[in-house]
Amino acid sequence: MSGSYTAEERHRLEEAVRAGATPRCPACGAVLARREVPPKRELPYVRRRIWLICPACKRSAAVDDRRGG
Repeated sequence: MSGSYTAEERHRLEEAVRAGATPRCPACGAVLARREVPPKRELPYVRRRIWLICPACKRSAAVDDRRGG
């Protein structure tokens, strides 16, 4: 199965990232792989994002990394 997470699931994933915890897939429980998403130069602001990918069920989500701020 592949797809995305609900808004509530993405919110919980973002909270886990912010807390420095190892995020797990809300759908199947697997540890999520993390990839940094580099900000685009043409944006007037810098946003640090992380792409979380489930190696088991292939769901994914990009969440803001707001650690320390």
